Amino acid sequence: MKKILCTIISLIALASTLNSSDWSSSLYIPKNIQKAYDQNTRSLDGKPGQNYWQNRADYLIDIVFDPDSRLLTGTEKITYFNNSPDVLYELVIHLFPDLYKKGNSRDFDIDDADASNGVEINKIAVMGKPINISAGSKSIEPGHSYFMLHLPEPLPGGGKINVNISWQYVLNEGSHQRTGAVDSSSFFVAYFFPKIAVYDDIDGWNDFSYTGTVEFYNDFGNFDVAVTVPENYVVWATGKLENPRQVLASKYLKRYREAFTSNEIIHIIDSTECSQQAVTKQAGKNTWKFTAKNVSDFAFATSDHYLWDATSLVVDKKTGRRTFVDAAYHKNSDFYKVCSIARQAVKFMSFQFPGIAYPFPKVTVFNGADGMEYPMMVNDVSKKDLEETIKLTSHEILHAYLPFYVGCNETKYAWMDEGFTSFGDYLIYSHLASPDNARFYYLDGYREQAGDFQDAPLFTISEFLKKPVYSFNSYAKAAAFFLVLRDFFGEEKFKIIIHEFMNRWKGKHPTPYDLFFTIYDVSEQNLDWLIKSWFYEFGCVDLAIEEAAVFEDKFEITVQKIGNIPAPFEIKIIFEDGSENTIKENVAVWKSGNSSHVIVGQTSVKIKSVELIDNSLLDADLSNNVFIF
Repeated sequence: MKKILCTIISLIALASTLNSSDWSSSLYIPKNIQKAYDQNTRSLDGKPGQNYWQNRADYLIDIVFDPDSRLLTGTEKITYFNNSPDVLYELVIHLFPDLYKKGNSRDFDIDDADASNGVEINKIAVMGKPINISAGSKSIEPGHSYFMLHLPEPLPGGGKINVNISWQYVLNEGSHQRTGAVDSSSFFVAYFFPKIAVYDDIDGWNDFSYTGTVEFYNDFGNFDVAVTVPENYVVWATGKLENPRQVLASKYLKRYREAFTSNEIIHIIDSTECSQQAVTKQAGKNTWKFTAKNVSDFAFATSDHYLWDATSLVVDKKTGRRTFVDAAYHKNSDFYKVCSIARQAVKFMSFQFPGIAYPFPKVTVFNGADGMEYPMMVNDVSKKDLEETIKLTSHEILHAYLPFYVGCNETKYAWMDEGFTSFGDYLIYSHLASPDNARFYYLDGYREQAGDFQDAPLFTISEFLKKPVYSFNSYAKAAAFFLVLRDFFGEEKFKIIIHEFMNRWKGKHPTPYDLFFTIYDVSEQNLDWLIKSWFYEFGCVDLAIEEAAVFEDKFEITVQKIGNIPAPFEIKIIFEDGSENTIKENVAVWKSGNSSHVIVGQTSVKIKSVELIDNSLLDADLSNNVFIF
């Protein structure tokens, strides 16, 4: 009885501690995430829990790529670490190139010529023992873009296992979706290797089907990759090039090495040299070797006629650490300024926002046929407009922080990385180009449909959304939330919160609740009144000037919150003599749930008009934002 009484007292004390906090929350928590709090793998203060665990896989990969046939053949040794407390009886292995497999569903049409047999597995061995992969084998259970490998022996918690796989597939040519041929002898190659899915404390195996829209969720690991291509083909990839002396001709090797310490743009391959077929060692074939530590993915690109610019910069003044920045591109593209833009963007990221030293030793911007990010690599299509080039370059590089430094789950919470990154590229664009023209991706399209049946709550799981709703939520609405949050806390406090979140979750897998509760914890404020409306409710931002009046030398302006989502705003007062006055209000004016807010002031000059400016950029109806006297 005494033991039971002590337990009850302890539970009451714990509940009291949680509920007495100024930031304790009443947010709805789904039961699969609640389970993580019950098991103490996550903490209600936003930190990883005492029992947090995370699996990982290290990859040793050898690739041979034939540009003429686009045939990629590979062998890999995966060392998988089961750090969970669970016994695993199977491994889920993604085959993302099966997006192009005949008969598979996908979110877009492809060229008939790109419909393929998908990834053909030639051999699998577990701990050195061959696995039967023939049709009908009980060891292999195929899925849409993955297969389940039933293990010969269970893998206990705390154990590790080696899996060897050999495979091949033909790279897509005419239907470039994040990966594929760019021209007849230029290629961006991603998702090219069988990859073990994430097994986490929220859902267990994340065995999602890749259909082309929703992006990815990967564990962190070390990569040691060798890519063999014909002579004259240069390879750019995730990680450090370990053997530049063995693959680059001496003149180009010298320029390449010079860029690692140069603040200027070095033209490693210029427009007069790109087609001379003398850049690489003339050995018939060359094997380019790359290593990358603790990253969540690996991609490479190759071309025999691309220009190559490079530079570097200090990203951490305390240690003097430098990041190598390069751009590889077609001579007829808009990429001549991309290396410089990328350098300026990395500098902004390191010292302004997020204000954390760029976390990787290099980043390559490759002139591909899409706009997609990878650890230390970017696949960017050419843009005719320089300002669009600035925006796209900045956006894709900024993904280095989310999801590659902080490993959020893009398949479920795309708004976490895309929203954060869209907010960040908005800041970079404002700094490098024009604050007046800064916009979030998909903002104009969203505003046309804000508040209608397609305006789903931000918390809606991304894999269940289709475009354009997926794009509206992941980019414009989520970016606006971060803008509102910065306005509410102020720039410095906002950065402190973001830094704390990244420090807590670098190299780990946070959920939205880990972000929300970190915000609450660091600010010591309960923001349920803001989070609930922005993330869990149907609705939109819609502010209006309900009434404006002047009584002698006193004015009174009533702002109405028509929509249910609160947002900050400015009131611009224009006087008859041409002068102006601006009054700013942050989102806290709506904290109590009020639907109107009155601004009172004095003036000795006659007022001509009053304009409301929504500082979330999402106002669904601009027709009621001006009052003319």
